[in-house]
Amino acid sequence: MAIAQQVIAQQQQQHQRQQQEQFHQIQSSTASASWAPPPDHQSAFASAFSDPFSFPPPQSFKLSDEFDSDEWMDSLIGSGDLSPLFADPPLSTDLDRLIMPRGDVLTVDQLPQPVKRDKEPEPEPEPDPDPEPNSKVTVSCSSSQSLPSSSSSHPVLKSLLDCARLAGSNPDLAIKTLDQTRPLVSKLGYPIQRVGFYFTEALSVRLTSTTSPPPPSSSSSSEEFTLCYKTLNDACPYSKFAHLTANQAILEATESATHIHIIDFGVMQGIQWAAFLQALATRPGGKPTRVRISGIPSPSLGSSPIRSLSATGNRLREFAELLELNFEFIPILTPVDQLTVSAFRVDVDECIAVNFMLDLYHLLDDSMERVQYVLRVAKSLNPEVVTLGEYEANLNRVGFVNRFANALSYYCSVFESIEPAMARDSLERVEVERVLFGNRILRAVGLAEGIERTDRMEESGEWMAQMEKSGFKSVQFSNYAISQAKVLLWNYDYSAKYSLVDSTSGFLSLAWDGKKLLTVSSWR
Repeated sequence: MAIAQQVIAQQQQQHQRQQQEQFHQIQSSTASASWAPPPDHQSAFASAFSDPFSFPPPQSFKLSDEFDSDEWMDSLIGSGDLSPLFADPPLSTDLDRLIMPRGDVLTVDQLPQPVKRDKEPEPEPEPDPDPEPNSKVTVSCSSSQSLPSSSSSHPVLKSLLDCARLAGSNPDLAIKTLDQTRPLVSKLGYPIQRVGFYFTEALSVRLTSTTSPPPPSSSSSSEEFTLCYKTLNDACPYSKFAHLTANQAILEATESATHIHIIDFGVMQGIQWAAFLQALATRPGGKPTRVRISGIPSPSLGSSPIRSLSATGNRLREFAELLELNFEFIPILTPVDQLTVSAFRVDVDECIAVNFMLDLYHLLDDSMERVQYVLRVAKSLNPEVVTLGEYEANLNRVGFVNRFANALSYYCSVFESIEPAMARDSLERVEVERVLFGNRILRAVGLAEGIERTDRMEESGEWMAQMEKSGFKSVQFSNYAISQAKVLLWNYDYSAKYSLVDSTSGFLSLAWDGKKLLTVSSWR
């Protein structure tokens, strides 16, 4: 396996560097005739260097930034079992038929991110069917805020919000307003026009369907999902940021553990854990005696996830063998709402870490009972650390109009972030937006009342309330964890508008132009 060969080469290079450093230390040592290793840099300088960039951290906490997750993903293309970060279970709706003909195979180079809002937006000029690319979006993104006034909204957004308000009280007028909006939107236009295109189609579905989902149809293939996600992963730091930050928290919490057990809620293809295993294999304190991952399948894997889980387990086992790690992968097929502690094989000497990576939002509903049930199960495992990654939008316990406004704001930011990296006439960008975001927009706002919504999100404030209610306490990310995330943004050719937002409550968010879209947190 090419990745393992890369790892072995890295280990050899690291060993050579250590030998060279020792040689130079011996040469420069004049204090005594016999050389002794230098004192622990971390303990000697911890209080003097509060800036994570001013002194290198201990290597035991270092995740290899040379691991090539793209190469790992390349091996999945054609295997038919990759579900992307933004994928969800197929919806029995022909969004292709509603929105656009199939494009060529893609190569996404862009991921969604937010647009910067001015606190006091300037009045919008006369409606322009072909708006300038840098025009600002002023839709509110928080349910705690009132909906934007018509005068402060872009004409496309204003029209869509008017349709959303009319959808319940006057659907016929809403349909007429929607028909007037169609000439202003395009899947090949500016970001606002593109996001407007998908929201227009979602509203059309909602207004023309009753209490049943739209007719079933073929959905995007696994190959399309794989290619879209790979392009997205190449172009933006979303999944890399989430995996890197969560892995670093787990590494630090299990630094001295010899038996490590990760309970992964929402496992898919193991992309997150390949880099983690590599870090464990190069721990200066020595490799752990055993590493075990219990994987609860993501809903994205469908109703029969065993094939994908088996493939994930095999890939990770083969990788661990080449790293000379004692590794075990255990698929957990018990439905998540029936899980108990007895479903997991936990040994008394294990250091347990629980990982919720963009998974708990699948359990959101009006009552939050399913989320609380799973969190209580996690708490009963007595984990050393719990990592949580979630999207930053309130699409859950709010009425339709507010939910529509929040979703419109969120995806405006997402589509804005795609603009710098992918050409407006790029077929790859069209496919990414169609495959990864079109169906999600439909699930969030396009289903008639009475149909169970499957695309819900909550903001970090609500996740904090749920975690604390379950007995967890927030753990601040270390300076090094934050510095690693910053280096990630610097090392890749991402837009300068990407930034990190570190809150006093322990949340670390990836932001675009100051707007948070994805947040990771650590708990104990």
